Amino acid sequence: MAQSPHSSGHSAFESLRGRLIVSCQADPGDPLDHIDTLTRIAVSVLRGGAGGLRAERAERVAAFRAVTDLPIIGMVKTKDANGEVYITPNFEAARSVSKAGADIVALDCTRRRLLEAEPWPELIHRIHHELDRPVLADIATIEDAIAAERAGADAVATTLYGYTAETAGIRSISWPLLESLVARLKIPIIAEGHISQPADVSRALDLGAHSVLVGSAITRPQTLTACFVEATRSGIVMRP
Repeated sequence: MAQSPHSSGHSAFESLRGRLIVSCQADPGDPLDHIDTLTRIAVSVLRGGAGGLRAERAERVAAFRAVTDLPIIGMVKTKDANGEVYITPNFEAARSVSKAGADIVALDCTRRRLLEAEPWPELIHRIHHELDRPVLADIATIEDAIAAERAGADAVATTLYGYTAETAGIRSISWPLLESLVARLKIPIIAEGHISQPADVSRALDLGAHSVLVGSAITRPQTLTACFVEATRSGIVMRP
C-alpha cells in the first residue's frame, strides 16, 4: 500500500486498519438532531469498540473531539437545488471541520463535482497544503476512485454508491465494486454505505477493505424500527 505523503494522515488511516468506524449523524428534523444526543451516541459506540467516528459539521466534530483521541473523519453535508447531496462542497467547509479537530476530511469526489466552482482535485490540493489534512474521497464508481487516487486522495470510501445519477436508487452494497477497488487501487479502501449487519463487515474485510464504516444500522433507531415494523406487515414473526 502506498503511504500518504502526509505523516499525520498515514498515522490516522493506519490506526483504522481492520477497525469499525461509526458515522454519528442526524438529518435536520430528526429527533436525534441535537449535539448532546449525538455526542452521547458517539460515546456509546466508542465504548462498544468503534475505532473511529465520522461526524458532520464543525460543532459535532468539536464535540466528538472532546470525548476521544481516536480518528475523526469530518465533513459538511449540503444539497444542491435538485436535492442532491454533496459532501464538503468547498474549501471553507473543509477548513471548518479541520479547525474543529477532524483528523481526516471527507470530500465528494464524484464525476458530477468536476464542474463546480471549486472542483474536488483543486480541493484535495488545498486541503493537503493549506490544512495539512489527509482526504478521504467519497466515490460512487470505480472511475471516480481511480481519478481520486490520481488527484492525490489518501483513501477512498464507497459512500456515494447509490446516490449519483449512475447509481441512483441502489440501496445495497456493491461487492463487485469493492473487489474492483481493492484490485486496482493502492490507497486504503473504506467500505461504507448500505452495510446492515455484522456479516457484511466481515465480508468487506475479507475482500480487502482497509476498514468498514457503518452509520444507520447502528445509530438510527427510526430506520431500525421501520425495518422491524415492515416485518410485521409482511407477516413475518420476529422471534428473540
